[in-house]
Amino acid sequence: MYRGITVAPASSKLFESVLLQLHGSYLGSDPLQFGFKKNSSCSSAIFTFTEAIKYCNNLGTKVYSAFLDASKAFDKVLHNGLFLKLINRNVPIAFVKLLKNWYSRLSCMVRWNGKLGTAFPILCGVRQGGILSPFLFAIYVDDLISSLRQCG
Repeated sequence: MYRGITVAPASSKLFESVLLQLHGSYLGSDPLQFGFKKNSSCSSAIFTFTEAIKYCNNLGTKVYSAFLDASKAFDKVLHNGLFLKLINRNVPIAFVKLLKNWYSRLSCMVRWNGKLGTAFPILCGVRQGGILSPFLFAIYVDDLISSLRQCG
């Protein structure tokens, strides 16, 4: 199984850094999401989890938990689904359109034995190494935490 890897050039990283400065306030995610956040780590998640268990045990209540190991998760983000989630968060439409344009132009070709195949569009995945990618992925999976919270 092969998967395409895009190395983001310095100009793309600079462009995404500017976009993050301009629109970063719209790109937050649930506090229970620990991945890809400043001052947050796996240790933070483990600490929060163990403290929640202790708290529930002291109250004599049951503890339910959900863990997600999303292998190659960045590759699974459906572009149109991401854009819809951004619109639902009231992200400025100009920013969403810019991202749509940015991602709709992605294409890929397979090189095999020195020959290139026909180009095809990439309809899912956020850019590997992109400045915005961790934020976009967090927004994409943020509904999962909301759904779990609503289940009680």
